[in-house]
Amino acid sequence: MIKFFRKIRQKMLTENKFSKYLLYAIGEIILVVIGILIALQVNNANETRKSNLELDKINHNLIQEFESNQKALSSAMSQVKWTKNGGLEILSIIGNRENQYQENDLDSLIEISVFWPTWKPTNFVLNELKSSGKLSLLKNSKIKELLFEWERQSEIVNDWNRRMEKSSQDIIDYIKTNGSLRNINHNRISIKKSELDINNISLFNDSKFENQVDEKVLYSQFLENVYKETDRLINQILEEAIKK
Repeated sequence: MIKFFRKIRQKMLTENKFSKYLLYAIGEIILVVIGILIALQVNNANETRKSNLELDKINHNLIQEFESNQKALSSAMSQVKWTKNGGLEILSIIGNRENQYQENDLDSLIEISVFWPTWKPTNFVLNELKSSGKLSLLKNSKIKELLFEWERQSEIVNDWNRRMEKSSQDIIDYIKTNGSLRNINHNRISIKKSELDINNISLFNDSKFENQVDEKVLYSQFLENVYKETDRLINQILEEAIKK
């Protein structure tokens, strides 16, 4: 094709058809420019397609991770409520002289009260987006704001998880000194109750034990509220991720 156009130019110059040559040259330039513009348009279309595919992948990964987080969170919320209710039951019994609970029932309540959930939010996808610089590909400014808020919320969740664990461990440590930990967990580890002359009934007339359980119930309520707020945030992120 190039040789063909070169022959036409040479023929025009040889025949002194300069004006026609000039028009031809201008036409040729226009064709070249049009070709370049078409190539740029095709290239831009390909880049846009690649960007959209990458964006679809990012949103898909975000949705998967946050749906997984929400599923685990739902289970953790039930566990927090369960251990809180166990603590509340203990507080209703402590100091009550008309308490009709059997020793095994009291041990079961204590076991429930020292439990703490182990849910921790995962941020693998978000961390990968930040480290790779792909976070900028997100066109939805709202979801970017929510992801930054998610990072702050994750720290709050982890902080209250640590408080719950510390509160539970304090109760366990106190029982080690003033009661029988074996009587509480003997069913869980499939052994007999302690043969020693010791039980946990006296704990239900102990002010320090009452204060420790009260703190655990209080922390459980705070963590339950934090989990609910986290669940609302996940719902917002999922809604925006679906919008892209």
